[in-house]
Amino acid sequence: MKAPLIEINELEIGYTSSKSLIPPFSQQVNEGAFIALIGSNGTGKSTLLKTISGIIEPLSGTVLLNKRSVEDYSSEDKALVVSIVLTDLPVDYYIRTEDVVALGRYPHIGFWGRLDKHDKEMVEESMLLCGISHLKGRTMVSLSDGERQKTMIAKALAQDTPIIILDEPAAFLDYPAKIELMQLLKSLIASKKKTVIFSSHDLDLVLRNADTIWAMSPGMPIISGSPEKLVVDGFINNYFDRNSLTFDTEFGQFTDLTTSGLKVYVSGDIPHIRWVKNALLRNGLQLTAKQISDIQIESNSNQYILYCAAESYFCRDIDTLIKKITELCSRIN
Repeated sequence: MKAPLIEINELEIGYTSSKSLIPPFSQQVNEGAFIALIGSNGTGKSTLLKTISGIIEPLSGTVLLNKRSVEDYSSEDKALVVSIVLTDLPVDYYIRTEDVVALGRYPHIGFWGRLDKHDKEMVEESMLLCGISHLKGRTMVSLSDGERQKTMIAKALAQDTPIIILDEPAAFLDYPAKIELMQLLKSLIASKKKTVIFSSHDLDLVLRNADTIWAMSPGMPIISGSPEKLVVDGFINNYFDRNSLTFDTEFGQFTDLTTSGLKVYVSGDIPHIRWVKNALLRNGLQLTAKQISDIQIESNSNQYILYCAAESYFCRDIDTLIKKITELCSRIN
């Protein structure tokens, strides 16, 4: 059996020796892993990624990359093993995009620092994969936040390391670009056996794409597991619930507990049930069981049937349905 690519042993992290941001954390990461790090602001996601990549030292414990402590790597050797994209972009804004991406090749080039044919091909391929070939000749200052982010990701791809660490890589991307990024990372894992660890606040994106989640919450142990297991076992609720919010495991999103709207029961066989529920929640209504509901929604021949007290209403589409419910709410209240 192949040895783990990353071994984390009793790791404590932070910027002062007085207090660790997390209880001691141990984990083994195999080649080809796709891990998402989630947690609220200030829980230590970026600090953990920087510690794993050797940018900052751990308070205690060890991180091994290929059975070797990350602290024992020289900068040059480490750059051949792990590439990292941070939320801050420490790069000259007046450098051209292709030159930024080419910086990823410098750990591989010789004494004279010149790109050979293979290096140039890697730069071209990385820009193509990230969809920024058309940005050649543009300086970083002329790019949008999303374009700069794609450029830094292309630089990490050009570096061609077995481990890729990304801190909020989708933060500045539009939603189609987020999906394309996830598809790109998964294809690199499948075709080139890359190991990817990334952080994100986009829970929907993480649940749909990551193979493993590391969930962080202040003062609590990091929980590791598949997205499905963490949802079904209630860890998403435990780690992210607030007094006014809860994670709906059936619907896959957070819902507002402070709403005082009418209680609505939605039959499981109505068309477009997910979006009907979305519309109800968005309008401050509560989803509940049939026996305690104020309003019941069923369907017949692609129409919605709304039952309230002794009355029934036929609604041809979602907008009509919500409009009628709103009218009933104002009448009842």
